[in-house]
Amino acid sequence: MKEILFSGSLVEVPFPQLLFKIWQNERSGRLRLQKGTGEKSLYFDKGHVVVENETFSDKDFLAALVKKKVIESEEAGECERFAEENNASLIKALSELGLISPQLLWKLIESFFARQLFSLFDLSRGDFSFEPGDQVQDHHRFGLLQTHAFILQGVRRMQNFWIMEQFLPVEDEAIQVSAPYFLHLLSLEAHEKYALQILSGSANLKSFYDRCELGRRESRKILFAFFSLGIMSVVDKNQKTKATTEYFALDPGKIQASFDEKCAYIYKYVSKELGLVAQNVISKCIEEIRPSLGPLFQKMQLLPDGRIEVDAAVQTSVNHLAEDLFKNLVKGYEEILVAEVLAVKKSLGNAHETGLVKNLEKVGCL
Repeated sequence: MKEILFSGSLVEVPFPQLLFKIWQNERSGRLRLQKGTGEKSLYFDKGHVVVENETFSDKDFLAALVKKKVIESEEAGECERFAEENNASLIKALSELGLISPQLLWKLIESFFARQLFSLFDLSRGDFSFEPGDQVQDHHRFGLLQTHAFILQGVRRMQNFWIMEQFLPVEDEAIQVSAPYFLHLLSLEAHEKYALQILSGSANLKSFYDRCELGRRESRKILFAFFSLGIMSVVDKNQKTKATTEYFALDPGKIQASFDEKCAYIYKYVSKELGLVAQNVISKCIEEIRPSLGPLFQKMQLLPDGRIEVDAAVQTSVNHLAEDLFKNLVKGYEEILVAEVLAVKKSLGNAHETGLVKNLEKVGCL
């Protein structure tokens, strides 16, 4: 019997949020969806939906190409004859006959595969279970869907507004908006960007509806997409620690400047003691800690004066960051400072570490 990593009901966890959970945790395996006697399976590779031909209907795909006038019906017939005579798939026949270029063919396959799954977003009943490790063999894999983009596309096409009503926060419930690292990768439409702008300045959904010029029907769809992707969430007062609340109450720009000054001071200190070797010491320290800091810090680089540039776009808008993103920025900088101090200890000894820590308490004070 195969191991079940997690299971549950779509009554409790809607399909788009289930997808996001799998993607966020970079799970690989098979998701089984069961409703009555029907069953549907989706495969995942590190959180991304695998485009595979085990559940892919060649004939339906060919019919869709004719309907969309990508190929003529005569060409579809030629394709079917070639496939039968050569014991080949219709996909291979399309390529062998030169009816569609490989680049376009693969885009059409991914688009067709995704469209076959959009109906799952409207499921309000059914059970699910995730079996880790199950994978599609290489020759059955066509590619991967970017799960966060797939979630957005699927919610856009939803017609079951009951699901949205059930899972969106109550209108007077306090909400918060964050800017996850993948936000800029989402191809938001103009009205969705507008809704996000209004939402960012709203304390709850009632405030959003009062200020938004979009109708409630379409607004709910956008809000549900944001909620499913973790862009909007309910404020959990119990998780707000005193430290992060106090940090955010201060001027974000000053906090950024404080961290810059501390990093620059450490670099100057090491340079004074080790000369040109200082750059190698700090650079190595940054590279070692990079994987553990999360997506926000993957583009960070060491500047000539010892400051750490996390991401140019983030740092130029530090005064306007959402609280969730700002907390991640602060947490990352704190870990960088700890790592740099440990690097000093390894390179120069305990005495230098003690002296550095005492001096850092006076540098970049808020």
